[in-house]
Amino acid sequence: MTKNKLFNTYLLLKLKLSIQNTIFKLGISLLAIIQLCFLFKPELQAQANLSKPNQIIKGFGYSDKGDSVEFIFGQQKKIIVSGVEVLLEKRINEINQVNVAGDFNGWNPDVAKFRMKKVDGNLFTLTVSKSAIGEKGELRQFKFVLNQKYRVEPPQEAQNKFTGKDGNTNLTLKL
Repeated sequence: MTKNKLFNTYLLLKLKLSIQNTIFKLGISLLAIIQLCFLFKPELQAQANLSKPNQIIKGFGYSDKGDSVEFIFGQQKKIIVSGVEVLLEKRINEINQVNVAGDFNGWNPDVAKFRMKKVDGNLFTLTVSKSAIGEKGELRQFKFVLNQKYRVEPPQEAQNKFTGKDGNTNLTLKL
């Protein structure tokens, strides 16, 4: 090969590597942008699991219904109770009652108004007016309580969880 051909081959190879490097960087940037969109828009992740197209979920464990909130328990496959991971489908028959306990009811799992109803297989729901929970703009905390005794820890993937100074981790909802 002549020097000119070698030089031209070298330039083409260098150009090809530069183009590949640019495409790689653009791909990484695009991936980062997509991940950031989902990081700051948790409702996009929650909406991917919706069974009703008009339902908007703003956080794990509840659905915002406008003037009311629908609490939902049983969507997850695994739950953590007293530090023990439990497969929900294998133990669902042991759950006689699910209540919502939160800062809006003194964390009391015995309040009848916050007793959920079993609607389908593993699913329990309860719809409560927002005014019964607090005032517009407030951030409220809650947990699900099984059989009036066992508090369910928020799942790892829940983005609407908060750990307080006391070390307790609860789900949150904004009114």
